[in-house]
Amino acid sequence: MIQTADFTINAWNHVVDLVVDPPQPEDPIQALQAARRGEIPPPFRVPLVYTGIYAGPIHLTVEVLEREPDTVAPGWEDVAEVSLVLPEGKAYFNQTTGSDTHELGSLSSAEADSYRARLHAVGRDTDYDNVVNESKERHLVQLWKAPPTDTTVLADASADGKSLPRFVAMWQRGL
Repeated sequence: MIQTADFTINAWNHVVDLVVDPPQPEDPIQALQAARRGEIPPPFRVPLVYTGIYAGPIHLTVEVLEREPDTVAPGWEDVAEVSLVLPEGKAYFNQTTGSDTHELGSLSSAEADSYRARLHAVGRDTDYDNVVNESKERHLVQLWKAPPTDTTVLADASADGKSLPRFVAMWQRGL
């Protein structure tokens, strides 16, 4: 089961990825043989968090919910919802270069399903397009099981942090 988490992670090129690695055979020889035969699917990787900063640390909170929240959490400048079909495997957030990862747990075959992700951001304008050592930028990702639906924007208040429109356009094109 994937777990709620709260951490700092480094963004790169305005992105933090959600990754789900497929299960691997426990025996390393079997894993290598399965990989050579093409039997192990590639990791599921999606740029789920779009930042205002070009690179540097952001604060990220992940909440795994039983159902859709009744209201949008207050105090967020930008809020959008997207649908994801998450496979079985180990889930984590990852800096695109792979140098900073934060595990969320694993999805069992019973938990692999369609999810809705509500993405919140505040502070994208503070250091827009800069490389920073400290950031005031915060993000919240809420996940719950739900059938796939269209990408929606619930709030779009950032002035300079233009990553939300690019992010939503990417999702509407189907990545």
